[in-house]
Amino acid sequence: MSYTITPLLVGVRNVDQGIMTYQQGYGKRIWLPMWAFLLQEKGGEGRTIIVDTGLDDFINPPEFTEDTGLEALYMDEALAQHGLTVDDIDAVINTHLHDDHCGNNPMFEGKPVYVQRTELECCQHPHPLDYRYEPSFIEDLDIHPVDGDAELFPGISVMATPGHTPGVQAVKVETDDGPVVITGMCCNFSNFPNNGPAVCPGVHFNAFNAYDEIQKLKALRDEGVTILPLHELSLAGKVYG
Repeated sequence: MSYTITPLLVGVRNVDQGIMTYQQGYGKRIWLPMWAFLLQEKGGEGRTIIVDTGLDDFINPPEFTEDTGLEALYMDEALAQHGLTVDDIDAVINTHLHDDHCGNNPMFEGKPVYVQRTELECCQHPHPLDYRYEPSFIEDLDIHPVDGDAELFPGISVMATPGHTPGVQAVKVETDDGPVVITGMCCNFSNFPNNGPAVCPGVHFNAFNAYDEIQKLKALRDEGVTILPLHELSLAGKVYG
């Protein structure tokens, strides 16, 4: 099965680049986009799937639009731009359960939501140091826990990549242009230099694990797999596959 992938801009923050790249880029302010990835199947069952759901509430700074020409939209507005509503979405896949990746999950009540079991436990019983988990984002949802690497649908599989969070997962999608991997861990293209190792995400619960897992993603890129970092601004306006 083959899909197209359309990034939907459903939130924005202004942050330090060091949040993305461990021990690098501190002091450089960047616009941090929150993407929901719209997967639309070509043929087959014609599935329509969302990977991550972005922020439920945010301010769209006028400076962001001035700097980039972009405007972040609320989820229903972003879907409407593609002629869709929440009712048209067949399933949700969460890379992890920080607020900027699952904030709109409650909109998809009744839809199956796929998340690593370990991540689900972290959200239900968050560590005091990780303030980005909010159990209400997953309450009363049709949660389908996933244990490790798995195929969720024909042409869509997940890979456990613990490090940024204990239960983060990358999503591999088959397209007409070849496989595409949505990273799962929070990073941008600065994490994937052309020479040398990939750069560990700046936010992590275990830097060693996060470093090792991002090397695996860079190795896939070097083999010709397209990598879509979760917070890369240049994804705007593009369709993959």
